[in-house]
Amino acid sequence: MANPGAVGPAVFILDCDDTLLDNDALKDDLDTRLRALLGGPLVARFWQVYEAVRAETGAVDYPLTLARFRPALPNETTLAQIHALIMDYPFATCVYPGALDALAHLRAIAFPAIVSDGDSVYQPRKIARSGLAAAVDGHVLIYVHKEEHLDEVMARWPAPFYVMVDDKARILSATKQLHPDRFVTVHVRQGHYGRAPDRFPIAPDLTIARIADLRALDLADLRSHLAS
Repeated sequence: MANPGAVGPAVFILDCDDTLLDNDALKDDLDTRLRALLGGPLVARFWQVYEAVRAETGAVDYPLTLARFRPALPNETTLAQIHALIMDYPFATCVYPGALDALAHLRAIAFPAIVSDGDSVYQPRKIARSGLAAAVDGHVLIYVHKEEHLDEVMARWPAPFYVMVDDKARILSATKQLHPDRFVTVHVRQGHYGRAPDRFPIAPDLTIARIADLRALDLADLRSHLAS
């Protein structure tokens, strides 16, 4: 499939949370650190606000969570401490083993990019400070619901075909339903979403246990999963 404007023979669209970076472990560690600072009752209130914001906006949004949590805090100093815990977290420690090697492999054979759900402040900061943005040469996009923006992604990075790599079977199913002739879907069984039963209408084309397993995938084999 010739495409003179293509950025590569294929574009790998990779999720961040629980795909490249262990976000479950990050959240657990944040909870431990927040409990040491605030105590149990205030931390419980923080996560209530966090979940309410996520339900309202459709995405994790720590800046908005902090803004709404502020009235529960005794002073601005405590707010600044919580902000530092969240925004200056050592994100690189949560990158999955083998993730950077997998991205280096993809750079050698195709064009990898990170397309992540999330807010416009915390999420790009996490991806940058973890080292993941540099590993894909800064090719990063953030959406609240990325499966609703696939046409924008394809216009930005033209390619003969695309490989969506994600821990959420829901997103993979929606992507394959929309573009069966353009997208190959790869389910990474990491994190609590990745390990959940897959009950969505369209099963992933391929399943891998760890992000490091991407290094074993072959472009020709991936291409065979496209609808003709």
